[in-house]
Amino acid sequence: MANTLTMGDYLRLAKANPTVTKEFEYFKEFVFNRTLVWEGVTNPKAGGSLHNVAGDSGGWTLWGIAYNHNKEMFKNFDDFKDTTYEEAAAIAYTKYYRAINAFILPLEARLMYFDIAYNMGNSRAIKIMQGCAKVPQDGLIGPATREKMQYVTEECLYNARNTTYNQLVKANVSLSKFLKGWLNRSTAIFKIK
Repeated sequence: MANTLTMGDYLRLAKANPTVTKEFEYFKEFVFNRTLVWEGVTNPKAGGSLHNVAGDSGGWTLWGIAYNHNKEMFKNFDDFKDTTYEEAAAIAYTKYYRAINAFILPLEARLMYFDIAYNMGNSRAIKIMQGCAKVPQDGLIGPATREKMQYVTEECLYNARNTTYNQLVKANVSLSKFLKGWLNRSTAIFKIK
């Protein structure tokens, strides 16, 4: 059985040292808050938006965290519903942003890369980024990928993301009801400057 991180672990990891804490604060202000608009949150101080979209494998979602994919983090559904902004940001920062090494990309590409991971999963995001970096798309960030990440552009991520959405729908027509929303999200993230 894999080790499961607790909410306290995520909070500690997001504030592990002064450098990480500074990066976490940047992430909250310039990355996470912009992604949350697409998760139904326009004012983080007012709280997250709990919602469940029929056909979405993630099930109930709060702050963009899908309960079905993260049950192990919570004692129960009530614990999930009580997730604060700070806790959600710590999860997003640790489980996605840091895990995909978004901090290596040029500043202008980080939001798009993170949002791909937050919406499509880390492995798919890494493979999309690797395509833009022109390295083998194995979903793993090794030395060859790290070396090329600095050359990844937001535009390439945007185009590859949209291509992936269309391929997903072509492979599974039941996902077509999500396509317009996915493409709108991608375009809105691309237009943020």
